[in-house]
Amino acid sequence: MNSMTRTIEAQAIHWPSVIRHYRLSKGLKQAALAHDLNVTQTMVSRWESGMALPSPRIQERIFDLYWSSHTSVSRAAWMDRIGRHPSLVAVIDVRGRIERASRGLVRTLGCERHAVEGRYLAEAFQGDLVDLFDTFDASGFFEGRVASAESMDRIEFLPPGRGAPVTRLVHGLHRPTFLPGPRIVWLLSAAEVTPAVFEDVRTRIGGPRVIRKGI
Repeated sequence: MNSMTRTIEAQAIHWPSVIRHYRLSKGLKQAALAHDLNVTQTMVSRWESGMALPSPRIQERIFDLYWSSHTSVSRAAWMDRIGRHPSLVAVIDVRGRIERASRGLVRTLGCERHAVEGRYLAEAFQGDLVDLFDTFDASGFFEGRVASAESMDRIEFLPPGRGAPVTRLVHGLHRPTFLPGPRIVWLLSAAEVTPAVFEDVRTRIGGPRVIRKGI
């Protein structure tokens, strides 16, 4: 799928997967989660079975619980840290739009921040990174069905204008991040690797990527 042509904002979040994954990853019984959300255990059971949908207030509360379990900073402070990060990091939305690119990423690509942020993957890159987005889109990553992923990618950055493509080999770690809306974005963290490491890790993980589905 060409991410530049996507017009829908998001696939529907799959709340049974999101709720069950959060609860079991924290070692909580349904009654304990119900207490945290100020609802009944029966209601949590209905959400997890797909028989009912959490209210908008509860949806935001669930995403707040996810957020507080991973970081103690505000979402705005987190986004600012992403921009200043020295490693290769990016925040990408469900449409494939790059919301934030780290200092390390733009330095590695040899460009200014505006050459990356606000662009869609399919216009800023070619190669494995675009294929990875399509794989995530099809696997339910942005619905909350995926817990994490690992990849070895050959990416080609396409500078605005007629600059020559910039090719890099990177080892990527990927996880969904839960933001207000509620919405799920892709947090990409990567490190540049040598050709030898690229081939070794691809062999270890059994191919270009491995996706770990949510519980």
